[in-house]
Amino acid sequence: MMARRGVLGILAGGAAALLSGCNPFGSNYSYRYKITVEVGTPQGLKSGYAVHETLVRKHNFDFGGLGPYREMRTRGEAVAVDLPGGQVLFALVPRDTLVQSVLDPDWQNDWVASAQAISGGDTPQGPIAMTLTTPKERYKSGQKIVEDVPSYPMLVRFRDINDPKTVEEVDPADLAASFGAGFTLKRITVEVTDEDVTVGIGERLAWLRSIKTRLIPPRVRTPGEGLPLSKDVTPIQRVSGTNFDTELYK
Repeated sequence: MMARRGVLGILAGGAAALLSGCNPFGSNYSYRYKITVEVGTPQGLKSGYAVHETLVRKHNFDFGGLGPYREMRTRGEAVAVDLPGGQVLFALVPRDTLVQSVLDPDWQNDWVASAQAISGGDTPQGPIAMTLTTPKERYKSGQKIVEDVPSYPMLVRFRDINDPKTVEEVDPADLAASFGAGFTLKRITVEVTDEDVTVGIGERLAWLRSIKTRLIPPRVRTPGEGLPLSKDVTPIQRVSGTNFDTELYK
């Protein structure tokens, strides 16, 4: 389906939606995509999806010599997949750039150019499968190395869905370790759509609005202890309410 092309123009009272891709203030595009998670279970294939919307802006104002700047923002909720035995798999809202790079095969980290192509229907249509990892180049001690980086949204589950502190990361390559024998991740796909943005995850997670920071509270540190280094904080310890609903506090 063709995505609707959107634009936000700056008015005296704030930002308002327009219907063109460019205006004197810069370039602005929006697109919606559906992310679908499919899981093989002992009782057959189970799936869930969510629709997100991404807005990309490039402003042409002169901010004290800094020149134009760009921004990208996505609104949406996590995908919930209901599994046998009352279990639920959640795929958290993925990074903006991760999804954009899947939707646009010519992605070069030019957010505006890719958003223009995606919203204008100039990229592949239909479901596109995400990959578990993607090769990424980086330099270490002056030497170029290539390493595989995760390319799926984070998958999680709750040992007790009524207790946010019981959140656990799920290995996409080994769902059986979290849910039992016979559970496998079949695929995760994204596709451009004009469907409404998904809402309602707060009805499933009644505690969501009460979460002010991370789901797993940080350990109380004793006097004299320094702050934890970023590398010592695991991904699951970084999960917050906005990973389930980007509009949680708005």
